[in-house]
Amino acid sequence: MSPYRERYHRKLDDLVNQTRDLANQASLAIDKSVTSLRESNVELAKEVIKNDQSVDDQSQRIEDLCMELLALQQPMAKDLRRVIGILKIAIDLERISDLAVDVARVTAQSKDKIQITKLEYIPNMAEVDRKMLAQTMEALANGDADLARQVTKWDYEIDGLYVKARDKLLKIIIERPEVINEGTSLLMVNRHLERIGDHICNICEAIVYMVEGRREHLN
Repeated sequence: MSPYRERYHRKLDDLVNQTRDLANQASLAIDKSVTSLRESNVELAKEVIKNDQSVDDQSQRIEDLCMELLALQQPMAKDLRRVIGILKIAIDLERISDLAVDVARVTAQSKDKIQITKLEYIPNMAEVDRKMLAQTMEALANGDADLARQVTKWDYEIDGLYVKARDKLLKIIIERPEVINEGTSLLMVNRHLERIGDHICNICEAIVYMVEGRREHLN
């Protein structure tokens, strides 16, 4: 292989590695944001919000490298799908991080407000989100379309937890109208975590496209 092609393939590998780094940052943001909510830890919530700039910077580096490869290397066939797929994946990962920041903002803005209920379903949703994201990045690294398809099946569990949390919170709000603000905030948190699962499914669809060149609706 010529030195030129070696550099080209190194950049493609670097693109995947940078995307996995971005996913790790997003996963950590999910974990910290829900932990801050569960523990009413405003400082941890502020840390998540502050670190969002690092996620944005990493996303921009991935986009720049994709643009460089598209403009200067003019990849063909599978390599072209790889670059385009990662461009789409980076957008979803950045959105996942944004949703985690939105969860952290609930804690940062609530400050000394009391917890209206034990958070059981919401942390479970975050755990499944992170498990899905880890397996999705494994599928990306190994070019494993079948694993990407399998990951999306976890979204059914997230949807089930979402409904349980929603119904429980609505019941509390109906019975205790004085906690409507806190209850509404938790309903939004619940929705954000459910949306994260949807974005992970989008990433899985991009991986299937990258590997097999087919578009499948997996969400």
